[in-house]
Amino acid sequence: MFLAAGVSGRDMNKPGKPLLAESMGIIAATIYMVATMIFLPIQFYQSIVKEPTTSISETHTFPYDKLGQYLSALLSLQSMVFLGFADDVLNLKWRFKLFLPTIASIPLLIVYYLSHGVTHVIVPVQMRSVFGQSLDLGPLYYVYMGMMAVFCTNAINILAGVNGVEVGQSLVISMTVAVYNLMRINSDNPDTAYCHLFSLYLILPFMAVSAALFYWNSFPAVVFIGDTYCYFAGMTFAVVGILGHFSKTLLLFFLPQIFNFVYSCPQLFRLVPCPRHRLPQFVPSLSPHTQPSSASNVGGSSDHDAEAEECLQSDADSSHTVTPLRRTDGILEPSWADLSGASATGLLIIRIFAWLGLVHTKYDERANLVGYTNLTLLNLILVKLGPMSERRLVWYTLGIQALGSLLALFIRHNLATLIYEDTYK
Repeated sequence: MFLAAGVSGRDMNKPGKPLLAESMGIIAATIYMVATMIFLPIQFYQSIVKEPTTSISETHTFPYDKLGQYLSALLSLQSMVFLGFADDVLNLKWRFKLFLPTIASIPLLIVYYLSHGVTHVIVPVQMRSVFGQSLDLGPLYYVYMGMMAVFCTNAINILAGVNGVEVGQSLVISMTVAVYNLMRINSDNPDTAYCHLFSLYLILPFMAVSAALFYWNSFPAVVFIGDTYCYFAGMTFAVVGILGHFSKTLLLFFLPQIFNFVYSCPQLFRLVPCPRHRLPQFVPSLSPHTQPSSASNVGGSSDHDAEAEECLQSDADSSHTVTPLRRTDGILEPSWADLSGASATGLLIIRIFAWLGLVHTKYDERANLVGYTNLTLLNLILVKLGPMSERRLVWYTLGIQALGSLLALFIRHNLATLIYEDTYK
């Protein structure tokens, strides 16, 4: 059905660049929405079947505040699923990806405010003589949470380019969130316990649909997920972080995505030229069954995203094109970008990155810097470890994500107590 509707693209890292269905994230998101809606009466079953009050003066005990939280979460998620599918079909400009997630987070922020959500942050022991034990950020805290929703939805989207990496990293993050919830669910504070139970209500079905999608999207992929899944996944994390009241801790689970964003900033903010596609370069095996692709075809666009202009969306779109074939001859190497038109600041950053061993560079016959490897975590792995198969690159990336999650849990439950003493336990 998706192929017939033209929602498809080409896998740039497979021989022949075969055409496959795209935007399968809409299937996973639809199943997720069905599951969470069916769970709605189950969650409030005790309150629904409770005998009605007999006195007009008797207090109604139905937990409308919890119902409001759940419905606002579903509303925000539906909004992002709609945006993601619109992007897959219409190729929206990247500026909409910054503006619309902020709008979609408004129901969350309103419910957070009405449920008396805290807006203060605990100050480290070393700085309490200046700022006190806590610092109330007021409206700035809501700005932070709105920006976090934008970051989560786009962080998954720009760490893309090979089979299974978007779903895989989301699956690892969701497992980390579930583990953290289980570690905190027996809190002596009933409000804290419910917040983490609420988070589990939303993250467990997300893990289920992501695991199923990962089976079909992992190397060699049979379907591609589209931007729909990236936005759906990012907003799911934002929802559980905001309404679960652990939005600051949630960012620790995004350590690889934060690194990838900071590493990509020179290209994302156009300090150096940003190619339309930054995915690793496919090098076919020289065998009778495969033909080497020309340099002009490496990293080329898929049919579906031929009109895309921004590298923010190109990374994810180019990977969202899967192959019905099981031929996977070839390896991946770092892809390159030229430096024509780069700013002086951009050139300085590339030279610093080269000195730190974070990029490979090219020079012309006059020793002028003319090229560099693209600034993504996937290309960096290839820079540091050398060319490898796509399957191995994916598992290295997911291994980094898993190590980042372990580090995040260690920071939250060990190092944090050294800085904040018992107030952060």
